[in-house]
Amino acid sequence: MWHATLALLAIAASACTTSERSKLEAECAKGAPEGCYRLGTYLEYQVRDAVAALPPYTRACDGNYARACTNLGSLYGRGVGTSPDHVRAAALYRKGCDGKDAMACANLGDFLLRGIGVPANIAAGLALYRQSCEAGEVVACRDLGAVYLAGVSVPADPALGARWLQKACDAGSAQGCGDLGHLYDKGSGVPQDSAAALRLYKTSCRGGYKQACQMVR
Repeated sequence: MWHATLALLAIAASACTTSERSKLEAECAKGAPEGCYRLGTYLEYQVRDAVAALPPYTRACDGNYARACTNLGSLYGRGVGTSPDHVRAAALYRKGCDGKDAMACANLGDFLLRGIGVPANIAAGLALYRQSCEAGEVVACRDLGAVYLAGVSVPADPALGARWLQKACDAGSAQGCGDLGHLYDKGSGVPQDSAAALRLYKTSCRGGYKQACQMVR
């Protein structure tokens, strides 16, 4: 009886999945960019078929749906579902960024800093990271902090790195809080403050950053 129930649940789940996919395919077939984007994300993240996600992402991006350009750029940049093509990825990130997608701006900023797919342009890369962070892309705030801490493409500046990590932490980045806690722990870029470090480690741990959890044991 138990196995029969499980089998019925599996059949029901499969039918639901098939129905959802059919609905999204119908929306995309009508030429709706958002529908194609949603189909692409469904195929990439639910079905885990990046190859199948490429055409709807491409159609959505061609229809100027910015986030679709970003996701498509990520596939080409990582070589997932297709051969790696950093030049094409950079062009897609630029189109997404021009369409006001903050994640695309951050990804293009990373490429510009490292000279991937485009000629290196540190000033432009940093500007895009800042633009993305100010637009609410928390990962951009955290990564910008990491750039200044590590001295990647720019002179190391712990104080400036701490400022961007604070912004990331304030916006809810668990890793940003953990990394900022480490700075307070060591007195790097900020005054040494063990109590502040512990508070930040606890906040980071509650947010799911495992490395911070190790610091509060």
